[in-house]
Amino acid sequence: MMKGLAARNGGRVGIVALAAILLLGLILRVDYAWDGRAPVYDAASYAEIAANLERGDGFTLGDGATQPASNYSPGLPLLVAGLYEVSGGEHERFARLVLALIGTLAILFTYLIARRLSSPQAGLIGAAGVAIYPALLEYQGMLMGEPLAATLLSGAVLAALWAGSGPRTQWLLPGLLMGALVLVRPEYLAISVLLAVVVLARSRSEWRRGAANAAVLLTGVVLVVAPWTVRNAIVLDRFVPVSTGGGQVLFAGSYLPSEGDPERVGLEVLERHPELAGQLPADPRLEQILAALAAQRYPGMEADAALARMGRERLRDDLTERPLEYTDFVAAKIWRTWGHGPREVMQRPGWELLHWALVGFGLIGLAVLMRRRPWEALLLATLLLAIAAVGALLVASPRRVLVAMPLIAALAGVGATACYGWLRSRIA
Repeated sequence: MMKGLAARNGGRVGIVALAAILLLGLILRVDYAWDGRAPVYDAASYAEIAANLERGDGFTLGDGATQPASNYSPGLPLLVAGLYEVSGGEHERFARLVLALIGTLAILFTYLIARRLSSPQAGLIGAAGVAIYPALLEYQGMLMGEPLAATLLSGAVLAALWAGSGPRTQWLLPGLLMGALVLVRPEYLAISVLLAVVVLARSRSEWRRGAANAAVLLTGVVLVVAPWTVRNAIVLDRFVPVSTGGGQVLFAGSYLPSEGDPERVGLEVLERHPELAGQLPADPRLEQILAALAAQRYPGMEADAALARMGRERLRDDLTERPLEYTDFVAAKIWRTWGHGPREVMQRPGWELLHWALVGFGLIGLAVLMRRRPWEALLLATLLLAIAAVGALLVASPRRVLVAMPLIAALAGVGATACYGWLRSRIA
């Protein structure tokens, strides 16, 4: 058994290297989780919702909240509230430590994906990239969903790769993991449907088998998401699959004057509608500015519905009247999403170089897989293109790419080892 394990993982040296990378990633994550980091606004909101759940106040925010709690994804606060219940109180450090352990699994999943696609050496390269990626580490120091989502996405992809050659029931696991991911990042509900289409395409010669596999995968998604959807129908009195706030992110993401920077949307709106300033506090947040604009434009309509209508109108007008300007706008958003990781640390030269090395070698790895393993390449390309499309349509945030960093790093391992092999063949 030990010989077989060593053979699959590059010998004893490979096993030792993997163990060292996993240990390094674990130590870094536990260190960040133990000390904590000053929470960003969303992290503070997640913490407040989790605390209110523990106190029995339900999925709510405090009286001073600038937007409803339903705008936030439920997955992370529900998990943290469950950890509070287990630990007997609001022990945020304990919750962060558990999330750090879960985040460490993304390193292992990255290794296993790259090993399956290429070799143990590719797996080690990818795992090392995820282990030290600073933005993932910083978010482990606060209650943010990206490290958890990265583990769920990489786990779902790994389970899908395993299910490809197994019985139909194995497709339930990637479906369940994708369902859990949807509760953390709602945009993956639509991406899950795309994933099912890729699964269907795998068995083109046996379409019934492919359709059955896709149905099992989607069943897993529904099993996880449906209870929260039912809860929303009761509490919110309308159909909301996961969370509200879609109108806000559509409007902000399609606001051409911002030039693709979501942090400029509020300032640009106030500059064009100075009359709103009298209705707002001294230092308003974006959601307060947009709610005031929605009330002015469509009085009596629920703010998110009004913003959704305004976003669709703006999108239609820009596409028909300013197509070239809108193309530049989308390009700026894509660059903002993929150009560097979130957090200021990722703009330091060394870490920015790491980010670009992973993205660059990842593209090479994807190209290599298109020739060697076309279905796996299609699976990963679909996920990455869907993430890019979401960023192009909605708010452009590097946090979207952060969730996919284990997949990008796995592809980078494939690309780096392919380049090394090519160079060796030319030198020899």
